Amino acid sequence: MISPLPVAGPPSADASDSGPDANAPQAQPRGVPDLDLPNRTHQGQDHAAQEPEAKTGAEGSTGIPATALDAYKKAERTLSSARPSCHLPWQLVAGIGRVESVHASGYGLRTDGTSAKPIRGPRLDGKQFALIRDTDGGRWDGDAEFDRAIGPMQFIPSTWADWGADGNGDGVNDSNNIYDAALATGHYLCTGGRDLNRPADLDKAVLSYNNSREYVNAVRDWMRTYQGGKVTETPDDAPAIPYRPDPADTHVPATRKPPRAAETGAAARPQPQREHITDRSPTPRHNNPVKPQPANKPAKKPAPAPNPHAGADHRTVTRLERIGDESLGERTAGEVFARRPQVRALDAHGHPVAGIKVSYLITGTGAAYFADHATSTTVSTDGRGITAAPAVRAGDRPGRVVLTAAIPGKYSPAATTFTATVRQAPAPTADRLELLTPKPVRADTNSRFLDLLQVRAMAGNNSTPGIRLTATLLNSAGEQEQAQESTHGPYFKAEHGDPVRTLILPGTDSDGRLTLPQLYTDEDSGSYTLRLATPEGVTLDIPLTVGETATD
Repeated sequence: MISPLPVAGPPSADASDSGPDANAPQAQPRGVPDLDLPNRTHQGQDHAAQEPEAKTGAEGSTGIPATALDAYKKAERTLSSARPSCHLPWQLVAGIGRVESVHASGYGLRTDGTSAKPIRGPRLDGKQFALIRDTDGGRWDGDAEFDRAIGPMQFIPSTWADWGADGNGDGVNDSNNIYDAALATGHYLCTGGRDLNRPADLDKAVLSYNNSREYVNAVRDWMRTYQGGKVTETPDDAPAIPYRPDPADTHVPATRKPPRAAETGAAARPQPQREHITDRSPTPRHNNPVKPQPANKPAKKPAPAPNPHAGADHRTVTRLERIGDESLGERTAGEVFARRPQVRALDAHGHPVAGIKVSYLITGTGAAYFADHATSTTVSTDGRGITAAPAVRAGDRPGRVVLTAAIPGKYSPAATTFTATVRQAPAPTADRLELLTPKPVRADTNSRFLDLLQVRAMAGNNSTPGIRLTATLLNSAGEQEQAQESTHGPYFKAEHGDPVRTLILPGTDSDGRLTLPQLYTDEDSGSYTLRLATPEGVTLDIPLTVGETATD
């Protein structure tokens, strides 16, 4: 027999290789599910004072909010491709959504799948439900001491860490979003090679979600009801009283009696009423007629440990959630990174916060910048709490770039980072060199060439900047001879005025042009050659004439 208050933690098996079972943390007592059955809800049994419309909207018990219905059907379509052998029906996901939170109705369900109010189960401190100590640092459930089930499908954080999914394609796995939660539920039920067309596998799958026979019966009953075509799409904002899985949540009056111990799992599970009576200090009984305590009055809970998120409102950003991969990729100087950094601003309940300024700062060993070579900018979040930085362009210094998104303010803890790499630009190449100075090129002895020689490097029809040329002065050679570096005749001047006949020149400019240094002559007349060469071996030979021949 399973202990009614087991200690649970993250599953040890890889979520992708083996499926959870009835001992999984998710299956342990983690809140009060709504175990009303469809026929009992129609007939109003045990709920004479509660109208069906008060819970599920104007269409009664078979109504499903439009966004929730879309999320369930989308999960089925996704799983039919991702896990075709599982045969997941959307009505099964809807059955779990109905039992866990009545499809998030009454919580301000939005068309993007989020809800205006968080849906949370009780603190899993082992006093009434399972003992599951904090596994997410309070990121999802707002409790840094004990875990709490979260979202419309009531995942505990450690389970969400393994099976969380992005059901609406926004790049975020959000347990409070019904699209993400519905898809994650499908993956959880299908994992381990289950075929949900087989009753035994279906039974094991639901038991792994909540190890209670009453729970399985309720989920399967709702699934069959929805499969029978008894489904009405209702508006997301239809009037509804939230069904609260946490019996200690007293924001709204309770709408039903807490289930019997047998309905929440093992028979030995303590009932909320007993917990409440045990917590009360001894009081003498009186014969005076006293109005009995309502059966559904929640037990007094011990004061929770200090919560770092306590008191945070929906305008206080507690974290920035990165959208997409951390890396923006690699680019060379002058190129724009393909993806713009994007973040979502979230409050302590995981809800997006609109109209918040987010600053972006570029640092690192590599050079990168926004428009006008700025390295910082500030952008406000949109209605979905999302903000995107301007396009980022790689600079001329290779290395690693770090881009930090943060909420301005000295004490703001909300920040996240992106990384990018600026590559060393490949060396430019040219396939030909052109002489731009008119021919012939002549000079007298012991003089200089009057015109400075100018050339242009080309690659195809485009000029090529940054080409480094080597200039070498050669003596004239016959048809059977190979030209050699000249030891006399024309020359360049070195830094201190000494003659040099081989010189490495600066790179061509942005137009691919290069003007050569002044060429001088000595007393030796004759014909010579100035050879210009690129590192890849592309050459240009320029004939030079010195002396008497120069005046012909």
